[in-house]
Formats: sequence, C-alpha cells, structure tokens
Amino acid sequence: MAVLKIPFLKDSKDIDLQEISQKLLKTGTRLQINKINWSEFSHHLETNVFCGYTENHLWLFYSVKGDYIRAEGKIDQDPVYQDSCVEFFIQVDNEYRNFEFNCLGVCLSAIGPDRNSRRKLEPENLSRIIRFPSLNSKNQPLEGSQADWTLTVGIPLDLIQLTPGSAFNCNFYKCGDKTKIPHFITWAPINVPAPDYHRPEFFGNLELSPMK
Repeated sequence: MAVLKIPFLKDSKDIDLQEISQKLLKTGTRLQINKINWSEFSHHLETNVFCGYTENHLWLFYSVKGDYIRAEGKIDQDPVYQDSCVEFFIQVDNEYRNFEFNCLGVCLSAIGPDRNSRRKLEPENLSRIIRFPSLNSKNQPLEGSQADWTLTVGIPLDLIQLTPGSAFNCNFYKCGDKTKIPHFITWAPINVPAPDYHRPEFFGNLELSPMK
C-alpha cells in the first residue's frame, strides 16, 4: 500500500472544533474504511475518516452512515468496541497503541508489543485527547435504531511520538461487537481467518506532510 500524506492544518490560538471538523472535511486526507475481511460478518456501513494535523495534534474526523446505535460505554476504558465504535491503531517503535471510541466519544486505549502484554493509557493522558461527537446523552438515539454520526478526535502528537514529516504504520476500523448487526470493517485489509484488529503486521502507511 502506498504511503499517503496527511496535510498540515494551520493552528489557531484557540481550537475551534467546528472549524477543525470543517477543515478536515474540505482538505483532510480521506480514507475509506470499507474492507470486509470476514465473510460471516458482511454487514457494511459507509465509514470514512478524514485526517489532518496541527502543531500539537493529529486530527481524525470520522463519518458513519446508518449505524445501529449502541452506546453502553460511558467512562473511558469501558469496552467501547462492543458499542457503535471507530478505532485507530498506530505502531510506535516496537509497540502499538489502540485508540477506540464509541459514538459518544468514550475512549479505550492501551499500548504494548502484542495483545497479551499491554498497559492502559493513564487517566491524565486520556483526558488530553479531544473528543467532539455529534451524539451525546441528550440526543442519543434509542439503542438499536439506525442513525448517522460523526466524531472529531484530537490526539496529542507527543502521545504518539509523531513530529512533522513522521512516517508511521496504522490501521483504522469500524466495529460493533454487540450492536444489532455485529460488524468488523477495516481500512487496510487483514488476512487472518477470524476478526482480529491486533495485527500490526497488516497496518498501512501514512506520513505527516511537512509544516508550511
């Protein structure tokens, strides 16, 4: 898979999340999360992620169409992969970091060399991750009902050891283990017999464009 470049978005003094989201839609690198790797989980949802970065953050804007909503996770490190969920896994040296978000922006994150030797992201660092979901406790659809949703995420660059010009390996996912129709969709394909996102050997390649 060719290396795709993520554009630099000029920082403003105060982060306007609406503005960042619109910039990502207009000028961010669009990746389609559309690979069905396991035939027994063939449910497809139109899911895109638009990527960009500023001086201090990697920004991801997820857009999901027609999801059967589930949002049981309410506190960071809850098992949000069981909900209406989008994910970002990134290789950091010999370890990889997972960032998993349900449609309310609740985050699960850990790091380690493999699935069996991982440590959770500390609460003080979890709190640094910016979340801007279109859904919240007041407008959340009924569980199991179908709805579109978006989520803007800002991950501090120092948390994932990236600087302008950095190349890195990663993958993006859409899943919902306990949604009305369980599904496991990826950006970069994964060639294993059963759903398994903890496979850094199948990560694709991205690069932060130089700052201008």
